Amino acid sequence: MIMRNGSVLSSLLTNRSFCTKKSNVLVYNCKTKTKEPLKCNKLLTWYVCGPTVYDSMHIGHASCYVKFDIIRRILENYFQLSVFQVMNITNVDDKIISKARALNIDPLQLARNYEVEFIEDINLLNIKQPDIIARVTDFIPQVLNFIQNLFDKDLVYSADDGSLFFDTTKYKRYGKMVKVPEVVPHTFKRSNLDFALWKATKQGEPSWDSSWGPGRPGWHIECSTIASHYFGSSVDIHSGGIDLLFPHHENEEAQCCARHNVDDWVKHWIHTGHLHVGDNIKMSKSLMNTISVKELLSSYTANQFRTLCLLSNFKNDLEFNDSTMDVACGVLRKLDSFITNCYAHLNTYNSEHIPDITLLKKISDIENDILINLADNFNTSKSLNLLIELINIFNKLLTVDFHFNCSKLEAIQALNLVVKTLESFGIDLSRSKFKSDAENSLVIDIIVNFRTKLRQLALQPKSEITKQEIFELCDTLRDELSLANIIVQDSKKSSLWRHEKVTKIQAKEN
Repeated sequence: MIMRNGSVLSSLLTNRSFCTKKSNVLVYNCKTKTKEPLKCNKLLTWYVCGPTVYDSMHIGHASCYVKFDIIRRILENYFQLSVFQVMNITNVDDKIISKARALNIDPLQLARNYEVEFIEDINLLNIKQPDIIARVTDFIPQVLNFIQNLFDKDLVYSADDGSLFFDTTKYKRYGKMVKVPEVVPHTFKRSNLDFALWKATKQGEPSWDSSWGPGRPGWHIECSTIASHYFGSSVDIHSGGIDLLFPHHENEEAQCCARHNVDDWVKHWIHTGHLHVGDNIKMSKSLMNTISVKELLSSYTANQFRTLCLLSNFKNDLEFNDSTMDVACGVLRKLDSFITNCYAHLNTYNSEHIPDITLLKKISDIENDILINLADNFNTSKSLNLLIELINIFNKLLTVDFHFNCSKLEAIQALNLVVKTLESFGIDLSRSKFKSDAENSLVIDIIVNFRTKLRQLALQPKSEITKQEIFELCDTLRDELSLANIIVQDSKKSSLWRHEKVTKIQAKEN
């Protein structure tokens, strides 16, 4: 188990009863297909279905975690909620065992290797780590206690091989989240809808002792046990990809409601849409069309990918292709350029304009509209559009020398709104200010080369450098800097620069 702050949970839970239960945030309910008020205390408990660590995370998974990170930041930054988040790591599973056997490596060691890589990837994507990351194998005693409780309630039966199954026919509210398939006979289960709680051991597989014989946890019981361990009989938010709605989340809800004797265990289920890679094809390891996080970041930045996620609602499917990334890069570029122009205006322009009440009110209205949209099921797409609307207003005031025909007060207000919004969404503006050592070396080489050429012109006998020669050298410098991802934009009296990197990648085809 990985915990960021061992004392924070107890202190937050102690203060929980003193906080309001009201919220003006609306969240989509997959059961009712409507948006409903977020029900939580000032401390919001959140369980995230984490990865099964048998391979590298691909950007389909990454899009889910980026979207959850955006929602978490919105709840914390805009609605002042203290979010306590727990994520599981499934580190024992059929896929892990199968791959470990093929590589002749211990399954738990294989899982640990991919777990480390997963943590590295979420850090690269600027995703805030959960407060607790819990490995399933650290909770075997709790799993056994959970199963025993269900066994005592006559909701469990044993198959011929010693595996234990949850009897869905005895839990009368099964199917509360989705319309479940028809019950049909099964070869070794009483119903095709029944699911494994404890898998009997097989030769060469990791196993743990239990009163029912050696074995390992079933998939669904893992999340239920870990979430119940930390949050008990009620969880404010439980999240995962839409493909987990059934059967995983249906099964979790059933066994937890039965375990805790409650009608509803989770207050709000949050499901993200699939990520597609053209022609509405879902990114999947089984389809061998995946792009790893590191492959993504070799061509795009974490900010650009996050912008793509911001441009649609979290519950909608997301298209990843050259066209959609061009749009995301263009939006981010427009935001970056505006920030650059604002700083240039504030640093160099002695404006005699007086504050414009109408423009200041427009900035305030846009800020208020952003908050309204974020309270409406986390509408980040509309919020970004509002920022673009603000930028378009200011760009109409932009002079040929990259100054705004307005007072510094309006520029400061607009700049603060844009920067605050982007940072609240997890756009890391500091990342655009630094380049790799290789890029720095390239820039230095380009500038030194430019200086050498200029000196050679000046050192020529009876040298009279013409304006044309100087302009040609400057144009050459501008073009060469673009190779280092530095874009220079000239006006008659000044020049601006920005760091920009946009290239293309393709999905893996094995």
